Amino acid sequence: MKRVWNILFFAFFISCLFLFKPRQDVVFTAINETQYIRMFEEGLDFELCVEENNIFTGTYALSKDTVFLMYRNTRQSAYTRPLPKKLYINKSTSNIKSTDDLSFSAEIHVDMRQKLHEGQNASILAVAPDR
Repeated sequence: MKRVWNILFFAFFISCLFLFKPRQDVVFTAINETQYIRMFEEGLDFELCVEENNIFTGTYALSKDTVFLMYRNTRQSAYTRPLPKKLYINKSTSNIKSTDDLSFSAEIHVDMRQKLHEGQNASILAVAPDR
């Protein structure tokens, strides 16, 4: 009987590892003491945290060094301040900042955007037929 419980516990533990595993498709991350943004490759999703515990999600569009944010379900939140809709990525200062005079500013921690584009171009060239 003890062996059955050990097997069940092990199966539960392994399934929890797969269910609660953090996303591995991070393209960009910027962090500050009280706020952060993480952008993901799959689905062009993002996660934005402002003022320590107010987390918002949505999708983003990237145009050169400007990020446009489109939020999901912001009506249900108790957070009443306006959220940034456009962020500028400054590579020279390793910082991302809201362009619409809001207080979002964070230091770039991970920036995989260039590798993402290079990988996409390499896969396109590898699949292109010979002429």
